[in-house]
Amino acid sequence: MTCPLCHSTAIETPDLPARVAALYAGDYFTGGEFGDYAAQRPTFARNFRAYLALMARAGATRGRLLEVGCAHGFFLEQAQQTFEAIGLDVNAEAIDAARAIGVDARFGGFLETDVPAPFDVVCLWDTIEHLLDPRAYLERARDVLVDGGWVFLTTGDIGSLVARMRGAKWRMIHPPSHLNYFSRATIARLLDQCGFDVVDTRSVGTRRDLANSVHLLSLFSKSPSVRRLAGALDRALAGRLPPIGIYLNLHDVMFVAARRRPRAQ
Repeated sequence: MTCPLCHSTAIETPDLPARVAALYAGDYFTGGEFGDYAAQRPTFARNFRAYLALMARAGATRGRLLEVGCAHGFFLEQAQQTFEAIGLDVNAEAIDAARAIGVDARFGGFLETDVPAPFDVVCLWDTIEHLLDPRAYLERARDVLVDGGWVFLTTGDIGSLVARMRGAKWRMIHPPSHLNYFSRATIARLLDQCGFDVVDTRSVGTRRDLANSVHLLSLFSKSPSVRRLAGALDRALAGRLPPIGIYLNLHDVMFVAARRRPRAQ
């Protein structure tokens, strides 16, 4: 099935929702797609402080905030210094880890879980590309936000120069983890249809943990030889590399800020 709105492709099978949900249970953060997620806390903290600065530049500096897909709570840890911050995730082990660092993290899916609305801000960092129904999530975000509330998200930009040059070999294309691929135009169109006005869209770089970068290459490199070499390094260096954050900006990841339109009177 291909969605003309968001350039997403998914295999039509009856058990697809269960298969996708299973990706994020168990060892997803402890040896799956992220390797050792907890060890990357300093790197994630720097990235999330940069996101908070962009949010503040847009005008979101305080209030009640909900993060969808909060993982180990590293963004919540930074956000709670200025926001009343709550997070949701579907990985029980990640929620336990988040609570252990003192943040308000709750287990459950955004579409099914009651949350203490209304909120001033909803954040989806590197999340929307993983969702079977991104429209439903944005509509739910609209419903729990106050008029004029903010939704902030990051996701790959399939319209970027790097994505167009790489085609099917673009680094962001790795189903079934990533199911949706947006350009600036298609994410703006979807947000508009869900009741949001896009205020800012820009390319962002992130700091990536060196050990996790090797791990990701072993899983998702389009080159078999690179996957083999990265896999050997991943096994040989497991637990031995310090948490070194390497800054990378290929201008193929976008940060989007959008504001909820007022409810009809």
